[in-house]
Amino acid sequence: MAQLLTTSAERNAAERRLLDRLLGLYTEQQRIYGEVLDISRRQRDLVHDGAPLARIRSLLDAKKTRLATINRLEATEESSKQKWRQGRRDWSAESRTTLHRALESVGMVIEEILACEEENDRELLQQCR
Repeated sequence: MAQLLTTSAERNAAERRLLDRLLGLYTEQQRIYGEVLDISRRQRDLVHDGAPLARIRSLLDAKKTRLATINRLEATEESSKQKWRQGRRDWSAESRTTLHRALESVGMVIEEILACEEENDRELLQQCR
């Protein structure tokens, strides 16, 4: 059974610990997604230059490795994310805003990756014609 937080100080400390864990997760995810974006851009350049498939495949493997790392990070912090969701109404507006901004930053990098991958697909299709 979950321990009830009896004081405001305890609740604030628990909130801070949880926020710090999640901010650490999202900071690390943003860093790794940034690496994926860089790799996707290199892939686009190689495809555009008509590089051998083996070179492109090595970049795909590098992206796959980083995405697997992100999945492991997500799994590791799943309980923290669940605790955040369950207590969201009780957390301070400042903490909610801080976490929201961190998630937005990660989301922006993911959007860049998706756009780059779409461009990669178009370039590859043109190369195949």
